[in-house]
Amino acid sequence: MNYFQSTSTTWRHILALLVAAVLVGCATPVQQTGPTPEEVAKQERLERANNSLAEGLKQYDAGNYDAAMKGFLVALDSGLLGVAQQLNARKHMAFIQCVSSRESNCKEEFEKAFLLDPKFDLSAAEAGHPTWGPVFRNVKSELDARRSGRSVAVPAARAPTAGEKQIAEAMAAYDAGDYNKSVKLFQEAVKETLSPDDQLKARKFTAFSYCLSNRMTLCRQEFDKILQAKADFDLLPAEAGHPSWGPSFRAAKLRAKTPSPAPASAPAPAKK
Repeated sequence: MNYFQSTSTTWRHILALLVAAVLVGCATPVQQTGPTPEEVAKQERLERANNSLAEGLKQYDAGNYDAAMKGFLVALDSGLLGVAQQLNARKHMAFIQCVSSRESNCKEEFEKAFLLDPKFDLSAAEAGHPTWGPVFRNVKSELDARRSGRSVAVPAARAPTAGEKQIAEAMAAYDAGDYNKSVKLFQEAVKETLSPDDQLKARKFTAFSYCLSNRMTLCRQEFDKILQAKADFDLLPAEAGHPSWGPSFRAAKLRAKTPSPAPASAPAPAKK
């Protein structure tokens, strides 16, 4: 084989190798860099769940409890919410059930929240609420007793007094944003026989109702009445910082601490 034949054969081998490499490269699947269709679909479902939760909270704040419950249920049914989001939904569902006089359903929602997180708790302002606060504390006590193996003492049921019924109805109106109705019911409640704590509670939420409906003078006057009855009365930390009634309460507190000026003494009669 001469030089030219050898060179031609070599180039044919090189060309064949190049063609094979190109064919192999074409046959190799291109790796996908973006999300898969399954991931895209899951992300869309998560966004819908978050939107439903946000809508539920919005409707709750507006007092539209049926719409709020629907939003919370849709969000929870997605199965994609984080624990904190699920707790937020369950907590507000419990609130709605309690203010709607469905105590057993309220209790059930709190129990579901504790199943999600045994350390679940309410804020100080939430735990002190007269409608759902007692239900929450009972559920918490029962669960703590079960965990420690103690027997749970079930207190004998007591029929609510007329004043307690009035306060419960007033709180339902307050939570629904019907502040005119809540004021009327709270004022009727204080005319009934109430414990000192319930008296203060009714007057406090009367003041809140006045402030939230922009009747600031009446709001301040109600705080004045509270401080006259109990000089060391104070709001919960979460309540004291509220932008609507917080300034009115602080002003009433300041007035209560400021001594009234002494009346001017009458001038002594002139000596004759």
